[in-house]
Amino acid sequence: MQFAVQKNGDYLYGYKDKNGHVRVPAKFGNFTNAQKFTHIIAVSEAGTHQQYYLLRNGRKVGVDSVYMFDFTFDCEREGKIRFEDRKKNRIGFLNIQGRAIIPAMYNFVTPFQNGLAVARVGARAKCWSSENDTIRCEHLGWVGGRDVLINERNEILADSLAEGQWAHLNWYSLKINPAEVDTALTSSFRGKQGDRYTFINYEKEFTQWLYEVFVPAVRTGNDKQVAALCFPELAVAARPFKGWPHFQRAAFMTKYYQSVLRPKLGMLHRDSKNVAVLSEELNTYIFSGSLFQLFMTDCGAHFQDKYPVFDVMLTYAAPPGQKSDEYHNHFEFIRTPQGYRLLSVGL
Repeated sequence: MQFAVQKNGDYLYGYKDKNGHVRVPAKFGNFTNAQKFTHIIAVSEAGTHQQYYLLRNGRKVGVDSVYMFDFTFDCEREGKIRFEDRKKNRIGFLNIQGRAIIPAMYNFVTPFQNGLAVARVGARAKCWSSENDTIRCEHLGWVGGRDVLINERNEILADSLAEGQWAHLNWYSLKINPAEVDTALTSSFRGKQGDRYTFINYEKEFTQWLYEVFVPAVRTGNDKQVAALCFPELAVAARPFKGWPHFQRAAFMTKYYQSVLRPKLGMLHRDSKNVAVLSEELNTYIFSGSLFQLFMTDCGAHFQDKYPVFDVMLTYAAPPGQKSDEYHNHFEFIRTPQGYRLLSVGL
């Protein structure tokens, strides 16, 4: 695990094993954001600012080929990590031995999820802050091109995915040519060879669960059933705002079930006009510690591809005399191995 020491006002990072012994001395700078050192990590040495990939045996690979997106290094996922050919401005993958198993040939590519990744090909670079300057650009993006689905052998399984076609997919639920397809819960697309790739759609799954499981439990007043559908620890923000205090599940139910959950969520219906379901990222500043490690990547970011978070936002007209015309209540849910659970409430 990563540890930090302070030197001359700056933090340097190194790694300890599970027994607390230092295995990699603290000599890396701020870009080194891997919280776990499984097989391969991207590092930036303090002082020299040299960037490279470090293996568990201490070997350096991919010097000056470290992939960075939005000023953040990549982290290992499924035994692979992204690297960049900066001359070609293309991205590929290294394996845990530091070998390029997928050449740098893509404009952009997602981390692998269940052996699959979405890659952008045929796009052109565009600087969003300066139309004509892509050399010194701080916010470089891509326009045009097409999205393709690749596997770990760099084979294109599906070509020209439509925009948004792969949003909210549970990559770990893949079924190829299923005999039956439940369109109320899944999304599908055709592969190059005619195969039908079908995935559970997280947004469809959550919406069904919300209206068929959670809301009926709240409406009927079954407090034990509702408690079981809450995360063991919940955060609540209320007026006047004093941060996000955390409550154990039993304390949350005592304080907020009858006063908030039942009147706010108990009467919801699919055709309710004041409700919107939004996809969100887990706030890792509010939700940290061992209880939430399962939901983090090796970089310490929200593992959104496996544990999505949805915000049920309720909108109300503001009382006369208020500065704004409307106000909102927020109820955030996270997908866990046991199913969706209420995680936070913002009033």
